[in-house]
Amino acid sequence: MSEDFWRLYFVVVVDGEPVGMQDLIGLKFTTFGTVGTFSWLDPEVRGRGLGKEIRQAVLHLAFEGFEAREASSEAFHDNLASNRVSESLGYEPNGATWDTRRGEAAAMNRWRLTRERWAATRRDDIELIGVAGCRPVLGIGVGFGS
Repeated sequence: MSEDFWRLYFVVVVDGEPVGMQDLIGLKFTTFGTVGTFSWLDPEVRGRGLGKEIRQAVLHLAFEGFEAREASSEAFHDNLASNRVSESLGYEPNGATWDTRRGEAAAMNRWRLTRERWAATRRDDIELIGVAGCRPVLGIGVGFGS
């Protein structure tokens, strides 16, 4: 972890059992104010809205807690559920790239969400606790992004 790169790992727990993960990644955050997200859910719990719920939580942390300017995400072009989560949260298409899946090249959709688009649909029922103490560890100064 440094000012140029940090990654926060969150565990998704349902009924006391870990069922997935959601990451929030800052790459040169103090310079660009941008974050990326990455998530995975156990196939047994998919289709319940958890993907959208966990993304909304980390976006709230990024934009409200860390004053991010922009968030990005990627999903395999045929991962309809993940692409729908990004689209439903106001992300806009931002090109394409490639990655590997099970050793084979696969096309990825790239998504971009600005602070302004997030603010238009943000939830008001997410509470952030202890964020001020995390900011210095991540190299985020007071008033960053203002």
